[in-house]
Amino acid sequence: MKAMEYEKADLTMQMRCRAMDTYKYEKDSISITKEVYSEGFEVYIYNSDGLLESQLVSAGAQHTMRDRSEEWMAFGNVNILNHIKGERIITDTVWWDKKQEQIYTDCYVVMTSPKGKLQGYGLRSDQRANKSTILRPFDSYGRVVSDSTKFYIDTVNFVGPLPRIK
Repeated sequence: MKAMEYEKADLTMQMRCRAMDTYKYEKDSISITKEVYSEGFEVYIYNSDGLLESQLVSAGAQHTMRDRSEEWMAFGNVNILNHIKGERIITDTVWWDKKQEQIYTDCYVVMTSPKGKLQGYGLRSDQRANKSTILRPFDSYGRVVSDSTKFYIDTVNFVGPLPRIK
């Protein structure tokens, strides 16, 4: 199929999706419709002022619709950028729960921001990627923007008292 563009707008958020190839599968016996976006998938989320707030880019996505429920899944090198906060989330697979308005995963996650780097397993966030939490973090670090002590000891060129000679 040709490129697909989907737009959803309400008073607080506008969303635009873009994909190159779309394949649709329908099963009438159990009322399941599945759409697969195999050649890249992009989602752009705008705030109420019309500014780009968040962006999701992945290798592919899948949209499954059952009787009363919907499930969105982005997979393959998923990058979520929050342009306002300067945060980037990198993982393999992300699910979007439309009813609870959140994104989540149980995969390995790396989150970088101007404040530091976090990594771990599992992520829970709102759908705008503003309030993200890594569930099981490990080996993370922070960046110090301004140090209040301003005390520095040069250990290589340290000049101290002369040693006593016996």
